[in-house]
Amino acid sequence: MSVNNKILFVVSFMILFLFGQTASAQQANAITAEKGSVSGLSSEKGKSELYSKFRDRRCTSMTIDKCDCPDAREMRAYIDALIEMGADKDEIFFKVAKKFTPNTIVDEKMKARVEARLIKETKGKRPQIILEPISLNFGEVSKKEGQIEKIFKLYNKGNDRLIITNIKVSCSCVTVSLVTGENKSPYFGIQGAPSGWQAVIEPGKSGELQVIVDLNHPSIAVGKLIRDITINSNDIINPEVSLRIEGEVTN
Repeated sequence: MSVNNKILFVVSFMILFLFGQTASAQQANAITAEKGSVSGLSSEKGKSELYSKFRDRRCTSMTIDKCDCPDAREMRAYIDALIEMGADKDEIFFKVAKKFTPNTIVDEKMKARVEARLIKETKGKRPQIILEPISLNFGEVSKKEGQIEKIFKLYNKGNDRLIITNIKVSCSCVTVSLVTGENKSPYFGIQGAPSGWQAVIEPGKSGELQVIVDLNHPSIAVGKLIRDITINSNDIINPEVSLRIEGEVTN
């Protein structure tokens, strides 16, 4: 080997060695930073900042660091458990969205990222639940009318079977039945559907939610009436959707 070749060999070896050392240092710094980021989440400040990135499914105008309703407490406990398991921020956002719906994420960009990941998991095959309308104001109504019935359409706009697993209402003055084809469910109330109950809506098909409001129920007073109905399904983007009925009750 000539002197020039020897020099070239030594220089090349030194460059490769230094490059390897730099890459190892960068990898070690990345791992350290990731661990620091995860460990920082477990502090009270870290948890509070993370809570502020989510809103409650019911109290949609309030983040869960400020809300103390049962749903907010459940979400905080779930996030705490994920932190204990060592999940990083991205994984926490993903798992919370999967359990409580992406609509609980405050930041729209993060919500879009999570939804894209959820859709990717389905490999292009998923149901899509659509309610029409999502709210209904029946105006002024007298308690003398007794029971009133309203109909809501429930569509499966996706390309996979939509499985409805629960329907419940916010007040015992309201009951709901789901009609799919020739099948009609029992009327469900504030306790929702019994464990194991489900109804299937095929792609492109629809069902009807028959909602009955008992205006003579003790819980209904003269004045403004607002009641909510919640539907749970296997739609990965909207596993829980709600519709609202309202009106003005008179004697």
